[in-house]
Amino acid sequence: MKIWEAILYGIFGGATTLLPVSFSGHYALLRGAFNLSSLTEGGGYYVRFAICLGVILAIILAFPGESRTLGVETLKLTGLKKRKRRERINRSRVRSIALGFFALLPMGLSLIFAVMAAEPGGLLYVALFFILNGLILFLCFRSGEGRKNESGVLLSDMVFIGLARVLAILPGFSSVGLSLSVGRVRGLSNHYNVRVTYLLTLAFEVVSLFYHLVRAILYGSFTFSLLLPMLLAMLFATVAGYLAIQYFRYLLQRKKWNLFAYYCWEAAAIVLVLALINS
Repeated sequence: MKIWEAILYGIFGGATTLLPVSFSGHYALLRGAFNLSSLTEGGGYYVRFAICLGVILAIILAFPGESRTLGVETLKLTGLKKRKRRERINRSRVRSIALGFFALLPMGLSLIFAVMAAEPGGLLYVALFFILNGLILFLCFRSGEGRKNESGVLLSDMVFIGLARVLAILPGFSSVGLSLSVGRVRGLSNHYNVRVTYLLTLAFEVVSLFYHLVRAILYGSFTFSLLLPMLLAMLFATVAGYLAIQYFRYLLQRKKWNLFAYYCWEAAAIVLVLALINS
């Protein structure tokens, strides 16, 4: 893995994982356009692990209070940390976090099948999934903003969000985009929808971090020359991911989320042109 490849993967990995535009689709596009090194062989496994770590750091930096609360409440719910005496319990928040585990179940199971979609398939399929991802974003965000927050969210809401995110194993679909779209349709408020989406992404990326580490140890090949590419991939993924979240917040406040749908369709057009060139 060359240094410039690790930097490029870090920038696109951090930004596209945390925007509703699909990292897997961009990975297929980058590999097809520039013949980059694979993230699923040799040292690529370790660079993929580093990108995952960078994404986690980006979410924590963008949502410091929420990330800390999620971690602490999760430890308390699982009994790994005891509550203090007379500690006031935010029942709505605890309920919301508990329901979030039902969204994580199908997301966690999707890792079993992620290996089948780890390497991009035909570019025509990638273009199709880009188009569908953009269509979902466009249609779902035409509905009005809901009012559900952590006290009003239902178990069915979280289950639907979790099931929708499973589609993100297909290159071109975005887990963030699918989560936001389903949350919008299910009546979640914009603020709560964004918070739930990124906290679910944080929880999933923590699980995914160990998944990629295990795969790197079992199937990858580590050399000390990989340390610099890994470090740079993590740093650029962190910075790009943090800026991506801030950019998404900016567009959401100005109700310009349809830009992501148009972007997905433009990406699909580029992939189609690339497929014709490579054919």
